[in-house]
Amino acid sequence: MNGAVRPTEPAQDAFARLLVRMSPELGDDEEVDWRAVEAKGFRFPGDYKHFMAHYGAGMIEDTLAVLGPPVADDVEYGSMLSETRNACALWPPEAPGTAGDWPVERQLAERPPLIAWAVTTAGDLVCWLSKEDDPDQWPVAVWGRQEGPDHWTIVPLGMSGFLLGLFHAELDKDPLSDSGLWDKPSPRFISEKAEGRMRAEGIDPWTGEPDPLAGISFDD
Repeated sequence: MNGAVRPTEPAQDAFARLLVRMSPELGDDEEVDWRAVEAKGFRFPGDYKHFMAHYGAGMIEDTLAVLGPPVADDVEYGSMLSETRNACALWPPEAPGTAGDWPVERQLAERPPLIAWAVTTAGDLVCWLSKEDDPDQWPVAVWGRQEGPDHWTIVPLGMSGFLLGLFHAELDKDPLSDSGLWDKPSPRFISEKAEGRMRAEGIDPWTGEPDPLAGISFDD
């Protein structure tokens, strides 16, 4: 595991650069009540809040899903709380932060050692290492599924800096199992809401072609 180093670029500056590189045209404002969310125990970096306002929860290049903040006590599969629980179960006891599992019954009662903010289609977990009190100082911690059960990579950047590092291939290496975002200077983002609208219209959001699954029910 690499040692964590504090991010140096202000979150708002990195996010401003991200807006230039990744169009928010197909994004949606999540209209998050941050006061209500953070009153339950979680705090978030400034660039994540900006991301939710400009892009929202959704997919980058159909490869990496950026998760929305916790809603009530949502621990369903794929939610931020669910993925955070998964990440904490994989966090080694000797690593920085509070060691070991984060019981789901605690939910938002206390800050976990890691907070998952994205997952990949390859099964990777992308988190903040939340040891510092200031969320804007949280580096990114990536659990790579293909690297083995104990493999974590600490990237000394915030969320926006991390994404830019992927898009411009500026990190020491690609920490993700899928190289779909590596050296992709103009990636495409589609929010969950925009994707839902497109599929409802019978359009595959990633190809722009008619969706072959449109109208098919999987409940039977």
